[in-house]
Parts: sequence; structure tokens; C-alpha cells
Amino acid sequence: MIEKKKFLGLKSTTQIFKICNELELQRNILLSGKEIGISLLQNFSEYLLDSQRNDIAINIENIISEKDKRSQLEKIHFLFHELREEAGYPISEKQFIKSSKDKVALSQVKKTDLVIVLENLRSAFNVGSIIRSAECFGIKEIITTGITPQITDKKVIKTAKDTGKNVCFSFREDILEVIQELKDHEYTVIGAETGEGSISLSKYQFQSKTAVIFGNEEIGLTQKAVNLCDDIVEIEMKGLKNSLNVSNAASIFLFEYNRQM
Repeated sequence: MIEKKKFLGLKSTTQIFKICNELELQRNILLSGKEIGISLLQNFSEYLLDSQRNDIAINIENIISEKDKRSQLEKIHFLFHELREEAGYPISEKQFIKSSKDKVALSQVKKTDLVIVLENLRSAFNVGSIIRSAECFGIKEIITTGITPQITDKKVIKTAKDTGKNVCFSFREDILEVIQELKDHEYTVIGAETGEGSISLSKYQFQSKTAVIFGNEEIGLTQKAVNLCDDIVEIEMKGLKNSLNVSNAASIFLFEYNRQM
């Protein structure tokens, strides 16, 4: 138990870290299904009233007085991150995104047969986002062609959130060779594109060995790629805009493939 005089003598940032440590402890206690301990939180609240930090004190009192466990957990969680931000030490996303497979060897993670082909994507952030979704959905491989930024691009790495190392990733010069090679390996090749003769994703039946090609953010797939696709599949939309961001579209295709499989 830290005494009032000692607490008030600490630097503001140190005070915040002391509070954050207690909030994190109580959050974990709540997550385990137990009752939180309020004595130290009450002390912090009283101390802060004397140091002109009424805003934090009021938030702590709201946590203590909250009867609903879920609401109490949310208030602790949000105050914890708010204070970390204020102190200049926010929790990075990769620190709190955890997986049940964190300690499982990559070789033990079961992959699907789905292959993603990216033709002439312009944005490194879109590529990174697609890599992240692809890792989460366990796809077999991402193949890039044309001007698509590569896995070594700093913006790709940043957006992929350290998932790139878990995805098989290759670059090919010629989209036509990529499509032919996939077909030689008995893959059904589909183009994610709107247009005449396209099939709604909600009605499309995926084969296990499927490759989906996503095209440039502005002009979509090249005509030569479209000509070689077995099917053209689109996401049916209700709004005035007839296209989604390519990384969002990829996530929808990945979800639907996994749902069917």
C-alpha cells in the first residue's frame, strides 16, 4: 500500500503508471470471474482529489460504484488505455492482440488451399491489410504481380502487423503465367470484379482449390487477366457506390470461402 505523501511526491507520469498497474490487475481479476479489490483504487481516488486530478478521481469512483460487471470491466479498460496515452506510452496493437496459437509452431498451423493474386495494386497499406487478413484466415499463398508493393516495403510491413512472416508470399512478372500455372495445378481461378456476366459472391460455390485475383484500386483487373478467369465474382451492393476498398473486398471473399469450406 503506497502512502499518500509518497504518492503525491511522485512525478505525474509515475503516478499514472501506478494507477495503470492497479487497473490492469483489477481488469485481469474481473476477467477471471472474481470480484475486484477496491481499497487501493479508493486510495488513489482520494490522493488525486488533493492533486487537482479530479477527472481521474471521478473516473475511478465511477468504476468502484459500478454494479454491472461488464460495465465495470469496460470502464477499467478504457481508463487504463486513456491514461497510458496521456503518459505518452500507449499500448501498441501487437502487444494486446493475442492468439490462442501464439505458442504453436507455424508448421503446425493448418492452411487452406486458397491462393490470393494481387495484380497491380497501388497502395502498400492495402497490400499489408490483405496480408493480415490472409494470415488470419489461413490462406495458402499470396502472389503479387505488376506494380504491387512487395512484402519488404516498410508500409506493407507496418500495416501487416507482423503477420507477413506467417504467409507464403511470392512475386511473378507475368499474370498470364501465374494463371496458367494455377490452372495446371487444378485451381479454379476467379476474378474479383464487377461487370457483365459476373456472379454474386453470395451465390458462388467455391472449390477448395481456388485462386482469387484482386486488381488495381482504380481500374480493377486487366482485360487479359479477366479473359483467362474461370469465373468473375462480385460482391453485391445496395449503395450508390459500386466498389469497395480492395482490402475490405478481400476480407469479405476470405470470410465467405472459409464459411463454405
